[in-house]
Amino acid sequence: MAEKLVSILIPNFNKEAYIPHTFQSICEQTYTNWECIVVDDHSTDASLDLLHDFAEKDPRIKVVRRPEHLPKGGNSCRNHAFSLASGEFIQWFDSDDLMLPHCLQEKVDFLESHPEFAFVASKAEIKYEKDYKGKRTFHQNIQSEQAIEDYLRFRILFITGGPLFRREVFEKTGLFSLGLKKHQEWELFFRVILNYPTWGIINEPTYVYLIHGNSISGQSANKREKLVNAEVAAIQTALNPTTNPFISKIPPSVYRKTSLRYLKFSLIHKRLQDAGWFFTQYLRQLTR
Repeated sequence: MAEKLVSILIPNFNKEAYIPHTFQSICEQTYTNWECIVVDDHSTDASLDLLHDFAEKDPRIKVVRRPEHLPKGGNSCRNHAFSLASGEFIQWFDSDDLMLPHCLQEKVDFLESHPEFAFVASKAEIKYEKDYKGKRTFHQNIQSEQAIEDYLRFRILFITGGPLFRREVFEKTGLFSLGLKKHQEWELFFRVILNYPTWGIINEPTYVYLIHGNSISGQSANKREKLVNAEVAAIQTALNPTTNPFISKIPPSVYRKTSLRYLKFSLIHKRLQDAGWFFTQYLRQLTR
């Protein structure tokens, strides 16, 4: 039986320091039937030259620049990469992480032997950059018996490179929301689990996730406010029927609890307009 094609889809913007290691790890995969589509978001460093160097050495790597008519941002680049992909399996990835040699092989083998699952999730080996000043703890639970509620409470976390999906998943759920600048993977994967509430588990690392930047506690009040903005925006996108066509799959009790939780969250952060929005959603759910 011929090996199925895996499409590795990567956005890139100014990651020249990481590209050599990331793409070398992809080229060293034991599973060889893959294509890697990289959409560069008009980098201003040497990223594009490095990517073209890899593409010249390995024709499985395809490098394109984000078309001018598409909005800037990683979400737009990922969606464009998907439109160019031919694989039966989809592997989202970032240009600063590393694949362990068996990454694709383990995931493909699992899905091939478990046709009942639409995707399989694996854990990551966490690596902190030397200048990282935050707490060195990272939550990456990838399984649950009450997936929807746990996901909305951030008790489950799929890091970008963790899951391998069958292509039809995104043909059903749609792609990344262009309206979100943070938590975009979280919001997309929430739509996925509403439609596919059980999935396969590989309880060992298949890739290396690099953590860099400063801790939240060391950030300015402005940065912390942006994090609050991002979380509220992601939850509103997940609970809004105009952006999430699968709202009816959220149990009413879970929807109400989530609305009340973020009503309180919004009040604590003095976001009265958002508090009103969550209160309205709560009232609407009382009739379900």
